[in-house]
Amino acid sequence: MTDKGGDDVVLPPALIPAQASPAAVATQHQYVPPGPLAVALGYGVACIVLAAIATIVVGWGTSRDFWGYVWTVIVAAFYAAGLGLFTALPLALLLGWFLRGVQHQGLHVLAFFIVPLLLGWVIIGLSVHAVLVPLLMGVAIGLAMAAGRATIWPFARA
Repeated sequence: MTDKGGDDVVLPPALIPAQASPAAVATQHQYVPPGPLAVALGYGVACIVLAAIATIVVGWGTSRDFWGYVWTVIVAAFYAAGLGLFTALPLALLLGWFLRGVQHQGLHVLAFFIVPLLLGWVIIGLSVHAVLVPLLMGVAIGLAMAAGRATIWPFARA
């Protein structure tokens, strides 16, 4: 309908391919990764959860009052944050990348529990030649990473 040729040809809606139809485009979701603040929030929550688990399991009975346990959790969270920069954060980024096509956020949280649990169990178990204690450590790591991922559930826009 302009002076240029070729744009007058319009296909009827029934002949438009499915991937180009407006309904198909509206149902396709594009992966939008969480921002750096959401990643920092999830990482911080995971460190605090892991530190709390370690304090409850290992450090129970080592302090005289509640504030001593709070201080132990804070110190352990800094240790978890330092070690996690080289272990947990890259794993979380890789898991997020591999799960970018999965829309259900519950599956993300489940993967953030299972994968670190298995990796922690295998790596720690092979390094100390044991089974049960590395399994418990893997469970703690998996719970912490799942809690961190669950924290950023509202920020995931998929």
